[in-house]
Amino acid sequence: MYSVEEIRENYKGFSNSKIENIAKNESKGLRKDVLGILKDEIETRNLDINLINWVETETKSFDGIERDSLITKIQNLNCPKCSIKKDKLYGFEINQIVSVLLFANDTRKEKILCLNCGKKAKLKAILITFFAGWWSRRGIFLTPFTVLKDSFNFLFIDKISDRIINRVIDENTGHLRRKGTENKTLNLLIKRRNQKEILED
Repeated sequence: MYSVEEIRENYKGFSNSKIENIAKNESKGLRKDVLGILKDEIETRNLDINLINWVETETKSFDGIERDSLITKIQNLNCPKCSIKKDKLYGFEINQIVSVLLFANDTRKEKILCLNCGKKAKLKAILITFFAGWWSRRGIFLTPFTVLKDSFNFLFIDKISDRIINRVIDENTGHLRRKGTENKTLNLLIKRRNQKEILED
């Protein structure tokens, strides 16, 4: 691990565009002492002062009562699929495999839906995988594992839901700090997130 002074020297050698890129795209993963160095560089170079606000909103995580309140707010939204408020919303992990000869399309999405819509979406993906997942070399190995895992996950809906909702909050900290946590903002965020394919855990 580099010392603070070594990091400071490295940052001094970075171009303005590199500093801007770190502020906009990498600040969330930086240590607190490195964030201080980044902010100092932005000020010293007279870069856009809004970059400091951006860094602060990206790195000010939701904790304690504030996080609990935001989770409850998300759970109490209308379902983005059926637009009805039947129950609280849950996070669902939905995996689907479709194979054709040498090609296997393996997709994973995390959707926040009501219990009814979430179970239907998950069951539909399991059935598609069961009938269409076998028809490639890769699919032969992935299909039984995926069908069993996703069927078994019905037993852990609450645990998986907590992980997914917390991940949504963590990945969108800056967005939520800048745009607020009103229902309209949360609805748009969740609808967008529901369409996104998850590439890694």
